[in-house]
Amino acid sequence: MNYKIYGIATLLALISISCQSIKVNKTSMHTSVTNPIALGVIGIQKKDVLNSDFRISAIPEYKEKIRVGVMASDYTETTFEAYQKKSKDNVQQITYVDSLENKPRFITLTLLDRVTTLSELQKEYNNTTITYLKNQKEASLVTSVSMALPEALVKEMTTAEAVFLSNGAYKQYYLTLVNAGKVSKKISFDQATIFGYELSFFCWSENDRKQIVLANIIDEKSSCSKNAYRDAQKALQKMNYFKL
Repeated sequence: MNYKIYGIATLLALISISCQSIKVNKTSMHTSVTNPIALGVIGIQKKDVLNSDFRISAIPEYKEKIRVGVMASDYTETTFEAYQKKSKDNVQQITYVDSLENKPRFITLTLLDRVTTLSELQKEYNNTTITYLKNQKEASLVTSVSMALPEALVKEMTTAEAVFLSNGAYKQYYLTLVNAGKVSKKISFDQATIFGYELSFFCWSENDRKQIVLANIIDEKSSCSKNAYRDAQKALQKMNYFKL
């Protein structure tokens, strides 16, 4: 074995992987380059030595609004570079100068209400999605995104009393801003440039009626709780084994 060539290949692989993620407030996020993405969609993260990207495979319907956390952050060299890779034409007209004290800001959204998310996924109108998830253990849910927006929208989102993920026609997602108990604005994901995202996975377990059901949504590097499994088929095998 040529250890020198092997070492160089390993180093290049590590560099490639490191270039496909960014740190946002101490949290590691995947970078989105080629494919469109949105909060709440389901898909598979494709990885190889040269590429890493998310392929959407299911768009669940959320008839109940899901509460979203909103956080604004100043761009850094790393996050601005990630935005530029996603938007080579700088469609958001972001001007970033590292030496200036006042820097533009981007938004990070996180699905806060995972109980409602779980409940929605298990509704009858998402039966097709559940069938898919039961047969695809690598499928994951986009639970956080970092995105570029005009500063005026950044300000509106950070000052809103509450922000919700909502469903429009043809499974088009948008953000609902609430102020004084009323909807004050709706923002489509088409208005934003998403350049970073976090994924969560699904856990399956047996319910009181001896059925395999979606039990939890866990962070990418977390593990399912006792008697719950990322693989629905494995959960079914375990249940059948204990019936013997």
